[in-house]
Amino acid sequence: MLIEKLIETYLMRNHYCPLPKLGTLILHEKNAHIETINKKIEAPKTEIRFENRHSTDDDFIQFIAQKKSVKYDEAKILLIDFCQTISLLNQFTEKKINHTGRFYIDTDGVLSFRQNEIAIEFFPSVEANRVTHPNQSHTIRVGDQERKAIFKKIKTDKIGKTAKKLWWISAIILFLLVIGICIFSYQNGFKSDFWNNKTKIKPTNTIKTYRVIQ
Repeated sequence: MLIEKLIETYLMRNHYCPLPKLGTLILHEKNAHIETINKKIEAPKTEIRFENRHSTDDDFIQFIAQKKSVKYDEAKILLIDFCQTISLLNQFTEKKINHTGRFYIDTDGVLSFRQNEIAIEFFPSVEANRVTHPNQSHTIRVGDQERKAIFKKIKTDKIGKTAKKLWWISAIILFLLVIGICIFSYQNGFKSDFWNNKTKIKPTNTIKTYRVIQ
């Protein structure tokens, strides 16, 4: 098995892979996140970074020895020789690590690592339409701030039902009030001030404005 393949396997299993005198490949996992503006949920992704820090390589060397069925010292030499080829890179050459990525020298002359692009089909985004549940509190993000919206559907329904009950109660009260006024007026012969017919109207004398010609 090629040393490049062993690097990939060890990196995926342990989330890091030490490379003597070079640095360490580290696997970072990005959680799924919501894009509020685009209403999408981005799938979780992995990112491989090359950091200029040294880690203990004993476990990785033993892993190489086990997979290649060689002694520890021989596995250590294989790893050192591979790292030596990477350290000899210039701005016109690169070293590929199978399907993971490649080592290269950037414009500043620094050894760097670029991860291979992963096909978007393997990490599709999902639509994230807002869903609200009646009678529950929801924290809704509006721009860069959060607003707490409380939905009280049952309370609204109760108000509507109460209004309906009050309607027929009010109708009964109004009906009884009209009946009471009619009875009161009947007992008083409809002569009360309420009907405005207490004062008698006196006829006025007519003034003749014409004469009869004989």
